[in-house]
Formats: sequence, structure tokens, C-alpha cells
Amino acid sequence: MTAAGAPVPPNSSCPGCGATFRCGMVGGDTECWCVKLPHVMPVPSACAPITGTSGASCFCPACLQKITDDRQQDTSPARD
Repeated sequence: MTAAGAPVPPNSSCPGCGATFRCGMVGGDTECWCVKLPHVMPVPSACAPITGTSGASCFCPACLQKITDDRQQDTSPARD
């Protein structure tokens, strides 16, 4: 939301699914929604885009949540 309460426009496209979303790093926001998720991968320096995408090389909330969940499962100790 902007200061006036209007929704902020998307400024990035997800390389995983193609969805558009708002990246706070690209938009110059104080904080991005992604910082609330566990840190399972590095944030690209200077938000360098992935070839063939617009905006940041970030994933949309749904894809990043799935990546986070998958990586946390991969690093969890095996249970007998």
C-alpha cells in the first residue's frame, strides 16, 4: 500500500511462474515482504535481473514460500 492507501503496482516478474508482484528492493521500499521468510538463499546483489525476466531476480510470494519450504525440508535432520 502507498501512503495514500492505494495498492502499489507490481514491478517484477517471477522467473518461476511468470506472476507479477511487488519487490520492495526494486521499488526502493524500506523493507520487502520477503524478509519475513526464513533466509534460505542469498539475495542478489543490486537486485540483478535473471536473463529473460523483468525487474528483480526475486521469486513471487507463492514460489518463494515453496522454495523456502522445500529447502527447509531438505536441511531438516532425518527422522527414524
